[in-house]
Amino acid sequence: MYNTDFPANADLPSAGRLVRSTVIAGASALAILVTVVLPSEYGIDPTGFGRLTGLTTMGQIKMQLAEEAAADEALSAAVAAGTAIPSPAPLAASPDTQQLAARVDALESLVLELQPAQLPPVVAASETAPVPTAPVPVAPVPMQQAAAPATLPTPAPVAAPQWRDEVTFTLTPMEGTEYKLVMQAGAVATYEFVVDGGVINFDAHGEGEGQSLTYEEGRGVASDAGEMVPPVSGTHGWFFRNRGTEDVVVTLRTGGDYQELRKLI
Repeated sequence: MYNTDFPANADLPSAGRLVRSTVIAGASALAILVTVVLPSEYGIDPTGFGRLTGLTTMGQIKMQLAEEAAADEALSAAVAAGTAIPSPAPLAASPDTQQLAARVDALESLVLELQPAQLPPVVAASETAPVPTAPVPVAPVPMQQAAAPATLPTPAPVAAPQWRDEVTFTLTPMEGTEYKLVMQAGAVATYEFVVDGGVINFDAHGEGEGQSLTYEEGRGVASDAGEMVPPVSGTHGWFFRNRGTEDVVVTLRTGGDYQELRKLI
């Protein structure tokens, strides 16, 4: 009835061997969790092994991408629901700035007090005696030698400023940031950005009306320019990341038809 024979009791593992195998398996799983899983998935590296193998960097990137995705989803939900996006709080004046403003006010008051005393006295016209002057003879100028009146050049029209907003920010190695334009569907916005000190990666995308859009992706670029015409109303912009080993300075300029430029990350 059976194709194989039952093993003898002597061939079965003892209780001690089973316990030892279980302990070894648990220790191996714990070692893998601490040295591989935590650094590569969550950026947690208690042993330092992840930094040597690059797993910690991969885990930090995953966590930052997850935070960025959550922020984009929350912003898209707010735009779809018509909730106003809070404006950033104004920066408070530092004590040094307040002291400098007080000194400037004091200097202006001192100048206003001294200025009337330094002005020369005004002499009435009746007190001054007229000084006789001899007439200077003027030779007649022939009509054919009279110079034609000079024609003043017409001033060139002043061009309207192309950019509405300009921001400059620094990205350290592996750091990323995101700027978005709040736009209506079909509006046209122009942009350009320039990198000083290296190159960056960027991802141009947008969210709105329950949709996620990807416009363009760039790797290792030093500058870029163009137009953005979103098909849906929402937030549309760029995520910048520095994959290099040195700090870079990025200048972003935007213009055209949009409500405002927002920093999201």
